[in-house]
Amino acid sequence: MKQKIILLCLCLVCTGRSTYAQWVVSDPTNLAQGIVNSTKQIVEAAKNGSTMLQSFQETVKIYEQGKRYYDALKSVSNLVRSARKVQQCILLVGEISDIYVDGYRRMVGDEN
Repeated sequence: MKQKIILLCLCLVCTGRSTYAQWVVSDPTNLAQGIVNSTKQIVEAAKNGSTMLQSFQETVKIYEQGKRYYDALKSVSNLVRSARKVQQCILLVGEISDIYVDGYRRMVGDEN
């Protein structure tokens, strides 16, 4: 185990490179530009949010208008259905009246 550690240290020493210290570089104009860009992105995101809200409100208006049209059409459909029932009742009353009149004529016309 000791030999492995010594061999590893020897390899590191032989292959090691020299290091150089570097100065810290700061760029205040780049930092300020980054802040300005972030602010612009936040403003744009807020505009996109308000645009999305407006489009959602328009979608709600369209939905409500479609619902009103559907409800009106449904009420007209029910009215037409009721009118057809009334028509069928009147036709049945007419048929019954025809049968009654025909029977009455036969009775009046009968010699017995």
